[in-house]
Amino acid sequence: MIARGRLVEVSVPSALGGRATAPAAVSWTEDGVRRTEATRTPTAYVRELAGRFPGEVPDLAVTRPTLEDVYLRMIGERA
Repeated sequence: MIARGRLVEVSVPSALGGRATAPAAVSWTEDGVRRTEATRTPTAYVRELAGRFPGEVPDLAVTRPTLEDVYLRMIGERA
């Protein structure tokens, strides 16, 4: 990747900027409030959440940074 005329990183897209090891964002709704937690162990965190709710975790989503998110962070732009 080149940013502002300088070489920033050489990597495959899946590993660019630490993307493969970046924390995941676990989001859900609780008591009418949207909550998000960054974690390196999303499966364990979802398991913990599942124990707090009877049935499904409301609005559960697990996401990792997109290639665009990583690119913008690396060149100093806000995502």
